[in-house]
Amino acid sequence: MRSIILQITASLLFTFSLSSGSNAQDGLLRLGDQAFEDFGYAQAVELYEQAFKKGANSIPHARRLAESYWNMRQPKGAEEWYAVVAASSQAQPLDVYRYAELLRASGKYEDSDTWLKRYAKIVPQDNRSRHKENAKVRLAELLSTDPITNKVSPAPINSDRPDLAPFVFGDTIYFSSSRQPQYMAQRLDPWNDQPFLNLYSAHLSADGSIRSIAPVRTDVNTSYHESNLVISTDGKEMYFTRNNFMDGHKKLSADGVNNLQIFHRRKRGDTWAPVESFAFNSPAYSTGHPALSPDGQRLYFTSDKPGGVGGKDLYVCLRSPHGGWGAPNNLGPDINTEGDEMFPYVKDNSLYFASDGHLGLGGLDLFRTTVREKSYGPVENLNAPLNSPADDFALCLTADGERGYFTTDRNALAQGEDIYQFTIVRHVEEERKWIGRVLDQNDALPLAHLPIRLLDAARNELARTVTRTNGSYEFTAPTVPATVSAEIPGGATGELPSDQISLATFGDTELPDLYMDGIMDLPVNALINDANSGLPLADVSVTVKDNRDGSILFVGRTDANGISQGQIADRRYGDDMNIEVTFAREGYFKKVVFVDFRVLMFLEHALTGPEGNSLTAVSSGVDLAKAMNLRPIYFDFREAKIRTDAMGELDLVAEVMRVDPTIRIDLRSHTDSRASAEYNLHLSQRRSESARAYLVEQGIAANRITANGFGESQLVNQCGDGVECSEEEHQLNRRTAFIVVACDNCDLGASTPR
Repeated sequence: MRSIILQITASLLFTFSLSSGSNAQDGLLRLGDQAFEDFGYAQAVELYEQAFKKGANSIPHARRLAESYWNMRQPKGAEEWYAVVAASSQAQPLDVYRYAELLRASGKYEDSDTWLKRYAKIVPQDNRSRHKENAKVRLAELLSTDPITNKVSPAPINSDRPDLAPFVFGDTIYFSSSRQPQYMAQRLDPWNDQPFLNLYSAHLSADGSIRSIAPVRTDVNTSYHESNLVISTDGKEMYFTRNNFMDGHKKLSADGVNNLQIFHRRKRGDTWAPVESFAFNSPAYSTGHPALSPDGQRLYFTSDKPGGVGGKDLYVCLRSPHGGWGAPNNLGPDINTEGDEMFPYVKDNSLYFASDGHLGLGGLDLFRTTVREKSYGPVENLNAPLNSPADDFALCLTADGERGYFTTDRNALAQGEDIYQFTIVRHVEEERKWIGRVLDQNDALPLAHLPIRLLDAARNELARTVTRTNGSYEFTAPTVPATVSAEIPGGATGELPSDQISLATFGDTELPDLYMDGIMDLPVNALINDANSGLPLADVSVTVKDNRDGSILFVGRTDANGISQGQIADRRYGDDMNIEVTFAREGYFKKVVFVDFRVLMFLEHALTGPEGNSLTAVSSGVDLAKAMNLRPIYFDFREAKIRTDAMGELDLVAEVMRVDPTIRIDLRSHTDSRASAEYNLHLSQRRSESARAYLVEQGIAANRITANGFGESQLVNQCGDGVECSEEEHQLNRRTAFIVVACDNCDLGASTPR
């Protein structure tokens, strides 16, 4: 529930009188907007849903409805409405990303990967796409590994309201809850229509039983949210999260938000001193979820302050010699992502936290990393059953490290979050690692995705792994002397001999950095043939362009065998290539293909695949979309308007018709099977005429284009009347073809392949 995760507002209750008649849906939408803008998401959902049931069809309001469900952590409703928004022509990058996330959380990994790839093309700089790519395979690998616990179960502490953020100190467990004793006022948070959170404590017995649950009897609880209480190891400091409310007054940000802040108090003798505000709080942003290291020298917390990696980030303050806290330091992009990292907890030398930016099973997952002197180890997903497709966060352990507690909303019957318990079956100290990095000798940048082997004295392979995006790798510590070996196929080799490795007496062994030459010219080739005869096609120009910055990487021409060979200069091992390859020859339709691959070797790479690619001679009867490898021209449901994503494809058709002014085409548009056959026939005709009008606007003479609609008579799949299909399947039928019906130079190219 996002209200306790970092964005909490003052309590506002909404009372609306709903309009009726022909303007009912507009009135509902306006009231929904008011609730949404005041962070009253529960009320907004109710109003927007009523509006859409009365016939509203606004994509911006569908987005707000989806976002309201998202903020309340109700994935079923969010997925339903983000599916509508993401498939529309008005989709924004965040819509696409969230829809991919929701598909993954519901186990639809292949569909999620498809939408995540779309997002990566829109926002290539967002590292979450790389963190989460190929989720189905990687999650299968994760689930096949041993978990830190074999079973989780609800703790005997939960109520019929949200219960979350446990923390164990001695024989007391502290937690936050929306349960409401009779003497406490029943105020509701409009974010989710739940009572505000307060801090509670209970006695924790050695056998795990819990008794004597009661509100914390100090002045920390107020009429707003309190959560995430922690106490230092020596018992002299207390930190907790609360809305920005102090001495009976609340402080709002410039846009009217009552953000979360950290508060603390010290013990003076046997009593607690008054509550004080954390030195680095600000009304302009949230600061919360405090966590203390066992030695009391580090304070970790969560904040969405400006200047972070993205979303909500983890920060740390170091204790100064005078006992105060130094300025916050962001934990950096190896830990933080463009998503949310929250709820830190430190046990021994391990930092636990929750994230929705690293690859997980869905929503927030629990992760662990090793705290080193000046850095952090690789981020590790704690696996099922701790993690699930729901939100899992706010983990803590008992002093002996044998038992743990965490928060989850996996129980669909609960009114929010519950606290679950588990028993540890695997200890961090039993998992010694060898940890190292591979860097490029040219500029010390990391070499990612590089195979690394661990070899014994006889050169037998003990283990194998691959470097991460930051160039790091790790092995389970071997029991014999070993050498670390790396080799780039077609490129450099490098090794760390066993006599250069100094073993750590306790904990992980940090290996010296291994430097290798990771930059070389990448050999490429292209094989082109004639689409009709299959024979090699000579004298085809081949142009390779970087899709990200538009730079030309390679220009070549095919020989008598239809082959063009050359090199793309200065490629780095592990780089992702996103290129556009254009093939052109007189008498043939130009074709553009898009190629994505990762540079994992410096051996010749086929730009067209081993089977090559074909060009279609200019001739009548040809579908330009297929001949030129155009993306389909799709339309929104029951719409004939040309979508933005279709304009680029129509521009390519116009370019061909300008180059050869004798070409005439017939536009043939189709619909899906929904609605009546007569309606669809008229709709397809309007779609075809829309495409024709767009081409005319680009300077193509109207008498060179005919437009015809075929309705639902030529479906490309099984989605006929009465057949249940997904939106994506129906979309395949809403298309337009471009058939060449005449040209002066038709069939000239087909007779001269060489």
